[in-house]
Amino acid sequence: MKAQCPKCGVIFETPWHPTLVHIGSLKYMKCPACGKSSMMHTGIKDEVTWPRTNATGGTEKVKSEAELLDQRIESSKYER
Repeated sequence: MKAQCPKCGVIFETPWHPTLVHIGSLKYMKCPACGKSSMMHTGIKDEVTWPRTNATGGTEKVKSEAELLDQRIESSKYER
């Protein structure tokens, strides 16, 4: 089963676990790409976009400029 993160938009394979909190097709889980936890839509028909693969066939975590900026803003909230 696939899920889509509402924060970063990636589609990934969901782990099956009997204690996942869910409401219909929404499940509360953590996104492997951005690390945020939220209610995510499951049963997505689109192709998986996470993890991204590079030219050699391996996987790597590639973030866009917007994602890097969002991450810097989010982490700066907790700095003093």
